[in-house]
Amino acid sequence: MLWLMENEILNQVLRSDDAYLPLLVLMVCFFLRKKIPATERLLIIYLFIQFAFSTVTNVLGYFKINNLFLYHFFTLFDQWFVTYYLARIITKGKMPVIYYLVNIVFTVFWIINISFFESYHVFNTNTAVISSLIILLLCMYYMLDLSKNDDILYFQKLPAFWIVNGFLLYNALSILIFAVYRYYTAEYSLESVEVPDVDYWVMMHFPISLKYIMIAIGIACYYKVPSIKQESRLMAS
Repeated sequence: MLWLMENEILNQVLRSDDAYLPLLVLMVCFFLRKKIPATERLLIIYLFIQFAFSTVTNVLGYFKINNLFLYHFFTLFDQWFVTYYLARIITKGKMPVIYYLVNIVFTVFWIINISFFESYHVFNTNTAVISSLIILLLCMYYMLDLSKNDDILYFQKLPAFWIVNGFLLYNALSILIFAVYRYYTAEYSLESVEVPDVDYWVMMHFPISLKYIMIAIGIACYYKVPSIKQESRLMAS
C-alpha cells in the first residue's frame, strides 16, 4: 500500500513537470535578477504564464474536468509570444513584416481548425504541429545566423544559444509526438474502434524537461556574460 501511494505521488510529480519546471527556472531568475538584463522580461513573463497555465490544466485534469480547450488558446498565445521573442533575438529588436504575416495566417488557420476540424473538446494537434514547426524553423535560422559571426567562438557562454536551443529541441520532439498521436488516433477513428487508453503525455516529459533545463542554463550564463557584445545579440529594445 505504501509503495502504491509513493508511486502515485511520483506519477503526479512527473505529470506536473510542465508547471514546476518553469517555476524552478523563475527561481533561478530571482537569484540572478541583478545580472539578467531588462531585455529578458519577455522570457520571465512567458515562464509565469506557462506556470499559471500548466497549474490550471493540471488541476482540471486531476479532477477529470475537460481542459483541452485551454490548449487551443495557449497554442495561439505561444505562437505569437514565442515567435516574437525569437524574432527580437534574431533581428535585434526590429520586428519584420513577415512576423505579422505568418502569425495572422496562423491565426486564421487556428480559427478554421477549431471551428471545423478540431473542436475545443479534443486536443489541437493540427495547430500544435504547425506552430511547433514555425518555431523550430525560427530557432534553426538563429543557429544558422550565429554560425556566421564571431559569437560562435564562445557560443557555450551565450544565454541566447541555450534558450533558443531549449525551444528548438522541445518543438522538434513535440512535432514527432503530436504527429504520432494524430496518426494513431486517426487510424482508430477510421476503423470505428475505440482508441486504446495510451498516455501520450508521458512522452512529453522528456522534451518539456529538456526545454526548461536548457532555458535554466541560458539564464545561468548571465552570471558571467563573456562580453558586452553579447547584449547586442539579445533582444535589444
